[in-house]
Amino acid sequence: MKSRDILRLAAAIAFGTALASASSLSYTCDPTVSSSVCSALNTTIAGLYNSTFSNVDADIYIEYGSTGLGESTTGYENLVSYSAYRTALIDAAGTGTVRADATASLPATEPALYGGAQIEITSALGEALGIGGMTGTTAGGASCTAGTSGCYNGIITITNDPSTLLYYRSGTIDPAAYDYYSVVEHETDEVLGTSSCVSTSGASLTNGCGGGTAAAVDLFRYNSGSRVFVDSTPGAYFSYDGGATNGAGGSLYNTLSNGNDYADFVTGCPSDPKIQDGTGCPGHAGLDIANDGGAEINVLDAVGYNLSSTTAPEPAPMTLLAAGLAALGLYRRRRAV
Repeated sequence: MKSRDILRLAAAIAFGTALASASSLSYTCDPTVSSSVCSALNTTIAGLYNSTFSNVDADIYIEYGSTGLGESTTGYENLVSYSAYRTALIDAAGTGTVRADATASLPATEPALYGGAQIEITSALGEALGIGGMTGTTAGGASCTAGTSGCYNGIITITNDPSTLLYYRSGTIDPAAYDYYSVVEHETDEVLGTSSCVSTSGASLTNGCGGGTAAAVDLFRYNSGSRVFVDSTPGAYFSYDGGATNGAGGSLYNTLSNGNDYADFVTGCPSDPKIQDGTGCPGHAGLDIANDGGAEINVLDAVGYNLSSTTAPEPAPMTLLAAGLAALGLYRRRRAV
């Protein structure tokens, strides 16, 4: 393992079994997961991504485990040059204002801010952009070649702590409960490529990828109109057009060494929560990438996921699981070597 970034939220989650599908996002579930929950993941939740993006191609393994809330593990050291990433992004044939402006915002020469270092991408993003040689992870956390049998683009581990209260979108949500499927989407976004290289788990901000290496999403981080990288100044935001527009509907990025992921948003709970908020929103049901203002869709579009011509469907009602007392938990992100 290389680095661990911690993100705030809360819940306890279960999963089932599933078959992976080609050229689309799917969840492969641990045997302890119920088939009904896994079916919902592979229809409603996977359906959101598959109908929103035309080039998403990811197989994600989901399991229970000891973690604060949710933890995403991805293949580590999927590094490409800045020019290779920029060329792949331009050649990916994305459409719409966000992608056009995002590619235009990346100069032909790598900004000095990154010191000529390479760009880290997740294996899922690499496959979406047609970049070969991506490294994924087995269910046990070993390095493997993405696209081969038993090799996943990421592992999502959800806490097995029985004291957390979880809502499965059936009936009325408890004010102390957290929406399970919203948590899954948060981690899914990170497997796809919304996580920063910058670690916030120490006494100060550090680059968890080493040197000047930036994650793809770090290329679109701005503050007061200027591109920033490892910077603790409050007010950072995602922008696809060179800093002119806050592309996350006004949400701001975390800038502190506080355990919340550097590429998560400062929480908008309860009035304006986002899937990628660093802190969960108890009692808020049905939050999805398709109905939270589109912040995550814009980010994923900018880094390389092509928008589909179809509209992402609203999530269907699902079943409820609640266990014990609600408790604040942590997201963790790991990179598997």
